[in-house]
Amino acid sequence: MLPVLFTIGAFNVYAFGIFLAMAFILSTFIVWKKAKAELKEEEYLDLYLQANIVALICARASYIIFHVQDFGLNILKYILVREAPGLSLLSGLIGAFIFLAIYTKKKKISLWHLLDLYSLAASFMLVFAKIGEQLGGATFGRPTKFPIGVGIVGKIGRFHPVELYEALFFLLMAIGFSFLYEKIQKNKWPDGLVFYLFVLGISISVLMLEFFKEYAVYLYGLSFRQWFAVILIVVVAKPLFDRITNIRAMNRGIKI
Repeated sequence: MLPVLFTIGAFNVYAFGIFLAMAFILSTFIVWKKAKAELKEEEYLDLYLQANIVALICARASYIIFHVQDFGLNILKYILVREAPGLSLLSGLIGAFIFLAIYTKKKKISLWHLLDLYSLAASFMLVFAKIGEQLGGATFGRPTKFPIGVGIVGKIGRFHPVELYEALFFLLMAIGFSFLYEKIQKNKWPDGLVFYLFVLGISISVLMLEFFKEYAVYLYGLSFRQWFAVILIVVVAKPLFDRITNIRAMNRGIKI
């Protein structure tokens, strides 16, 4: 844990805030670079900014609701993310999706193409966001004796750095999506493939890595977030399978 990266006079520079800013800058650059090739960088960037604001509000609100005991009635803690870090990834994803679905329908923009592009950018964003969460001490995993365990201020022993596990998982996703996105554009594959794989990847990471965390409430051995991840996996399974089937049909007899 390293909540404060450094101090300038009386001003503290918080790790979570810095990494969150880096995540947004990098993801915005990716959106700009890809959108520029389509001559739609202004439209895509404006929408990406709005989607990020919606996602941040939903992710923060959900985190506060499920950790209300840590916030109480302190309104400043609700707002000052840098001092009391914590975001709900799944809630932010759903909030952004609903916003984009409504907006693109109203403006008659291709939803699935945008979701592919934003999923690529978001996968890189999550790498830095998760590192920031780990350094900020928002959450920590179960106690462990492994050398990779980290110390937590005010607690005895070492704990699983779950956010770092997630950061590594998202990094692998981001690298894979970078190649896949280019292939989709080159071969005119159906839009939505990157998005559905993105949702699937996040759901799998939650389902697997939540076992390294501790919760007060479980249902049949799984936490609420894990059951929610299972539901998402079921929801995206068919449309993802349909797109893969279509791609195989398109590429039958074609060397890729």
